[in-house]
Amino acid sequence: MDPAFTELCHHIQEKCCRDGWYGGTLDLRYARPDHPQRHSFAYPPASEEQLRATEAALRFPLPPVLRTLYAEVANGGFGPGGGIQGALGGYGSRPDEPARTMVDDYHRHCQVGYTEGGHHGPVRLVDLAKTAEHWKRGSGKEDLLLPHEVWPQQLLSLEDLGCCMQACLDGKTGRVLCVAPSGNDEEYEIGLIAPSLEEYLERWLREDVVP
Repeated sequence: MDPAFTELCHHIQEKCCRDGWYGGTLDLRYARPDHPQRHSFAYPPASEEQLRATEAALRFPLPPVLRTLYAEVANGGFGPGGGIQGALGGYGSRPDEPARTMVDDYHRHCQVGYTEGGHHGPVRLVDLAKTAEHWKRGSGKEDLLLPHEVWPQQLLSLEDLGCCMQACLDGKTGRVLCVAPSGNDEEYEIGLIAPSLEEYLERWLREDVVP
């Protein structure tokens, strides 16, 4: 295991202990004083069996940093936004939770695209590395516009950011991307949040990630 990953896990555990909150940042404002996640993570670390089953279901390996977080910290439910979605058996696996597991969400996107009601017909999976011509510059940033019936290969839902936005992890490049409505009914947009999951979480640890 990369020592940097171990240090990152340690800093996450320290922050949760210091803040008295082991859940997603968005949920803290609504959490009652006796909420169980004020004292511990909702899920224990994922077992090697759970991680292998997750990778088998996805049909590709989990990014190394995410795999380490699941194994060393908890099986989802903590971090920025609504909390990192879990591997199999983790956060998003209970009917009363607002999220799906990472596996469930990826399969859903591969079947219905960006939204359930956005299109009719099969979903086309694309390689983000081969869609450079679709990136456009606007509002001081680069965005990628994609039709609702298209979903990027190995783009994993990471966590809910609120306001119909979702942080996603590109399993091919390791980038953290924001997936959001584009303002029209035909397309959605993807924008860069951070070049890596490590940097995204480091920003959260420094409390300069919104939300």
